[in-house]
Amino acid sequence: MEVSMQRLIALIDGMYNYVDDVVEGPAAADNNIGWFISDTVTSLPKLSPPVFDKLVNDNVQARLSYFLPFTQLSLAEKSNTAAQILWFLSTG
Repeated sequence: MEVSMQRLIALIDGMYNYVDDVVEGPAAADNNIGWFISDTVTSLPKLSPPVFDKLVNDNVQARLSYFLPFTQLSLAEKSNTAAQILWFLSTG
């Protein structure tokens, strides 16, 4: 999720820099890009920061509750294997 958020921030920074360059003059305006940015921004739901934080946290908790049992099972299997190897080495 962190990598996805970093990529999203980079994309937003790229759009911001493009718009800033068009406004300041170094870049030529492209109507197709302008409409695409406008459509993208207006399609986003308007969320307050607390609501956005809750959505992100709920999503993280849901993913953790799904993957945590698999992680625990894998850790238990590896621990069991390590214990068997240690027992074999100590008795052999």
